[in-house]
Amino acid sequence: MNGSLAGQTFIVTGASRGIGLASAKSLGKRGGRVALFGRDEIALAQAANAIGNGALPVPVDVADRKALIAAIDWSGETFGGLDGIVNNAGLSLASRIEALRPQDVATQVNVNFLGAVYGCQAVIPHFRKRGGGRIVNVGSASVRHLDEFAYISIYSATKAALERFTIDLRDEVKAENIGVTLFSPGGTETAFGSGWEPEVAAEAFGEWLRRSPTFDGTMAADTVGEAIAACFELPAGSAFDFVEIRPNKPMSRQVYAETLYAARRDNP
Repeated sequence: MNGSLAGQTFIVTGASRGIGLASAKSLGKRGGRVALFGRDEIALAQAANAIGNGALPVPVDVADRKALIAAIDWSGETFGGLDGIVNNAGLSLASRIEALRPQDVATQVNVNFLGAVYGCQAVIPHFRKRGGGRIVNVGSASVRHLDEFAYISIYSATKAALERFTIDLRDEVKAENIGVTLFSPGGTETAFGSGWEPEVAAEAFGEWLRRSPTFDGTMAADTVGEAIAACFELPAGSAFDFVEIRPNKPMSRQVYAETLYAARRDNP
């Protein structure tokens, strides 16, 4: 623990695994107290226990606006104030555009985009009471890089919407000492795609493999979490507007796909 964020309090959405969990751990390691938002109560409780320092597990679905706002207000009251939020919750449901199912489209829009919008709305009054704060909205490198994966048009579109929203948000709140960062991660070792229907996953991986024999590899979630936590360490009055972090270790797509499928087969 380096203590750079000691005394500060944070919310991380989608904190039960992946980038969200890694971000919460990194904030806690710096002395921050973290409220972990997510739907998996058991995983949240385990994460909060591992992080310590008064970390709070907060079971909530970010797509439920009323529940999300209530959870943010409760966290602020419990902590005695809020200093930052990482709007990380997100999911991807792969599909060719022609075969998109309306419910899958709505789910991705509600979680990836509207959940972040409502989260931002809810924390601003808390930051105002504190004299400032920081918001990190987690986007995706797939907005700018088609090679990230195949058949994730709606996921990428929701992240593009979040990027544009973040630009306006930054302009509206900067006079109140609220820093706003769009954080764009590339390929990261998470559970991305693990819940897809087998035939959909096979089709998406097949198209991704067809496009190119190699890609830039993946990063550990902890690497991304450290970078997100660093966004909160800047002096007051400064903020990263946009950060993109991508892997830099080219590898075979075929080898990666075979390794990933084997790992998920052996650890369902």
